[in-house]
Amino acid sequence: MTIQDFFQRSFESFQQSFENGGFQDFLQQGIDQFSVMQNMNQEVKRDRKRFDINFNTWDGENQEFNRTVDEKIREENLWNRDVDNFYYENDGDEFVRSACDGNKKALFIGINYTGTSAELKGCINDVRNISELMCRRYGFQNCLYLTDEQDDPIMKPTYHNIIEAMKWLVEGAQPGDSLFFHYSGHGGTATDKEGDETDGFDETIIPLDFQSKGQILDDEIYENLVTPLPKGCRLTAIFDSCHSGTVMDLPYTYQCDGSIEVIENDVRKEIFKKAVNIVGSFIQGDQAMITSSLLGLFDGSIDFSNLSGNKTNNQAIIEKRKHDADVIQFSGCRDNQTSADAKINNQATGAMSYAFITVLNENPNLTYSQLLTQIRQVMREKNFKQIPQLSTSHPMNMNEEFIM
Repeated sequence: MTIQDFFQRSFESFQQSFENGGFQDFLQQGIDQFSVMQNMNQEVKRDRKRFDINFNTWDGENQEFNRTVDEKIREENLWNRDVDNFYYENDGDEFVRSACDGNKKALFIGINYTGTSAELKGCINDVRNISELMCRRYGFQNCLYLTDEQDDPIMKPTYHNIIEAMKWLVEGAQPGDSLFFHYSGHGGTATDKEGDETDGFDETIIPLDFQSKGQILDDEIYENLVTPLPKGCRLTAIFDSCHSGTVMDLPYTYQCDGSIEVIENDVRKEIFKKAVNIVGSFIQGDQAMITSSLLGLFDGSIDFSNLSGNKTNNQAIIEKRKHDADVIQFSGCRDNQTSADAKINNQATGAMSYAFITVLNENPNLTYSQLLTQIRQVMREKNFKQIPQLSTSHPMNMNEEFIM
């Protein structure tokens, strides 16, 4: 294995540990990988004394270090103590969940980009498979389909048609209604011009005519799918596309890794940027920077109440993204990840769409926590590295039963 290969595998390993939510594993893995790199790269000279002081002390007292990390995470409120407490502390007890006993309406979009250099294989299959489940299991009959295989130009997933279809989906929505949105196609990022994204990028979906009309930004998705909805109306959305973790600009993303955790999205992005800096320091062999970066996760340099340093402004952003409607988004991956266009059982399919269908066909009665956990398990069993996400417009109890 070359040094370059080692660096690449190390980075992937760091990222996977981070994405799975195991901060202690992530940090300890970094220390272990750094030790291996020491032996591999004999040309890099290091200050052994400083290394021993800063790292071997932690390595030799791993249990104590992990305890300290746990305490610091709780102290900084990096992850909220308990999802039920978080739910009620954030007015979850006053929030109106849709009973999903009203009208049902669904929009399905699948784009294979046939005949282009960006061609995919499984997106139209995803639309067929997901819509079959929605109609059979959940009773959706009023459905609209946009796919690039259709001859009617109004039914092709162009920029204009997608926006108009979004408006159709939410038009006339009432409390108790259940709306469903499914998108399978390319996703991307674009430079944030509004200044409301911590990482400086908007997440996007890619219409069929993107080369002439451009991408559809997360701000536009929120404006057209979320903003018009009334209180007590449910919108369930699935995005089987790259960089889709926060593509609806919803404020809360949930983690299910044995315990139930919730973290505000802007804070998650800032933590990941810190984590990438740590990985870069490991690779460069800069011990002083490594120590600084590790400690920087917990030294207050990330303002967990407000990343820009103004608590009032940060709360305003959260309040702006919260919504009275009952909006739940499943996405195929985090913002920094790609979603696979796969072939499973001899059929081209999106990995997220496949996992979602598989879990609900096998286990019709699940909580949101169980559904997300089992979707991730299916992904792992198929050796996909992407990590599906669940985001909401408002704090929710993940132990509630999944309904549509």
